[in-house]
Amino acid sequence: MKPLNDTDIRIATFKDALSIAEVHVQGWKETYTGMVKQEILDELNVLDKQQLWREISKSPDHQLFIYTENGVVKGFLDGYLNPESNIAEILAFYLLKEVQKQGVGCELFQKFYQCALKQGYAFIHLAVFNKNPSRFFYEKMGAKLIDEAELPEFGLGITELLYQWEL
Repeated sequence: MKPLNDTDIRIATFKDALSIAEVHVQGWKETYTGMVKQEILDELNVLDKQQLWREISKSPDHQLFIYTENGVVKGFLDGYLNPESNIAEILAFYLLKEVQKQGVGCELFQKFYQCALKQGYAFIHLAVFNKNPSRFFYEKMGAKLIDEAELPEFGLGITELLYQWEL
């Protein structure tokens, strides 16, 4: 396991949008192949995601943290600081398989957790597919399951689990 330092995790900038989009698409394909409908994965497009991440990187309500190794983005967390609620949300949290189980996810989560805590949020929410093995990571990090909704448009037996951390 490579020790992390502050230069490995930082706030993303507009210039990181393409790299984030590449991780986003690759992360979906690594995680959800054989789980969600293949046509959903086939429709993923890095350039579309790049536009999304350009917009998010400019938003003051988003804390977009990236993890890099040797200047290459290998993971990210998009934390939304809802200005109209006491609930912060993790809207996207992706690590390439090659850097999973090395403490990177914990470090990214802690960065956002501390940010939400300092800004006075009472809770953090995160939604995840029931078949995504990362759900066990969230549970290990202290998240409590508070809701579940069916998502048949994504595939047979797919539900969305809503987790919550109390700050």
